[in-house]
Order: sequence, then structure tokens, then C-alpha cells
Amino acid sequence: MTIQNSMERRSRGRQAGQGAQGMAKKDGGPAAERLSRADWIAAARRALVEGGIAAVKVDRLAARIAVTRGSFYWHFKSRAELLDALLEEWRHANVEPFLRVEAGEEAPLMRLKRFVAVWLGADAFDPDLDSAMRDWARGSKRVATLVRAADATRTDVLRRIFQALGYGPDEAEVRARVTYYHQVGYYALGIVESRKVREALFPTYFKVLSGFDPPEG
Repeated sequence: MTIQNSMERRSRGRQAGQGAQGMAKKDGGPAAERLSRADWIAAARRALVEGGIAAVKVDRLAARIAVTRGSFYWHFKSRAELLDALLEEWRHANVEPFLRVEAGEEAPLMRLKRFVAVWLGADAFDPDLDSAMRDWARGSKRVATLVRAADATRTDVLRRIFQALGYGPDEAEVRARVTYYHQVGYYALGIVESRKVREALFPTYFKVLSGFDPPEG
């Protein structure tokens, strides 16, 4: 390859890159150039919650955030890759916080309190996203498998906590299920209560579900 040919190839490469960047803009807006992979995942997450999986389409997302399809393909090879990233986002936001409850050396009652507190903290758990995932799972065997696995993972944490509290295997399993199903049902029924009301009822719920008063701290 001659030096001239090499220079021509680099020039064509730069022109192609500039053309792709131009595709990412809409009406010349500079914001499109700054869109990150996380921005697209966030847009997909909002679309899933608001309109279901049918709303998570490249064209619709591009229109939603006022860019063209070119911006999307800077970060993802396909819609399928975006959906994989969305599933990972859900796991990070709505499954991992429950697993972190077991990371410390706290007493079982405090671990249980921390587990339930994940549901109360909107910054750690998004119930709307969880509901959207369950809706998606009804039409996707793969997603249904992932949701069932997440449910099993969460209830396993609860079961281990109840066993550490002194309950036998069967009672620990049932208490874990009742605690978990109670909260999932709360969201499924669309019950609307202020955080203040939920926190006021928390001690009673805790005692009914666990058999113990909630610990201080």
C-alpha cells in the first residue's frame, strides 16, 4: 500500500465518521452528539414503563429524544442488544439491592428491615419497572424465565433471613413467600399511599410478617 493510498483511506474514514455523526443530529441540534449509551437505555426504560415492550422501538425512541437512528447505532448493533441492556438495567436497579442486604454482618432482624426498606425507598427500587417487566414476561419466555429467577433470588434471601431468625425450613419458606407476595400484590393492585402512611404502618406490617418488632436503627 502506498503512502498516498493510506492517506486517502484515512480521509475516507474521517468523512464516513463525520457523516455518521451528522446522522445522529436532528435539525442540527448539538445535544444528539452527546447522547450516551446510558441515555438510550434510560429512554428505553421510560418507554417500557409507559407503553410496554412494543414502545421500545428504535424509531419511536429516536423520535422521543429528538434524534435520528444514527445516534442509536453508535452505541448498539441492534434493538436486541438494547433489550439485553434494558434487562441488565432492571437487574441492577431492582434485584441487586436485595442481594446487598446479605453483604454485611448485621443481625437477622436488621437484615430483614433493610430488605423491606428497599421497597420503601424509591431511589433503590422502581415498582413501575418491575410491573413492566412482568407485563413483558407474558409475551416472552426468555424474560419470563429471568423474572421467575429474580423472584426466586429475592425470596431465597428472605428465606435465609427467616431461618436465621430461628424458624424451621417450612415456616421460613412460607414466611418468605407471604412477605414477598404481599409486596408484589401491593404493587399489582395499584394501591396508592403516601410514603408517610407506609412508614407509619411499617412496624405493624413488620411484626405481622416476621413475628418480631422492628429493630431500632
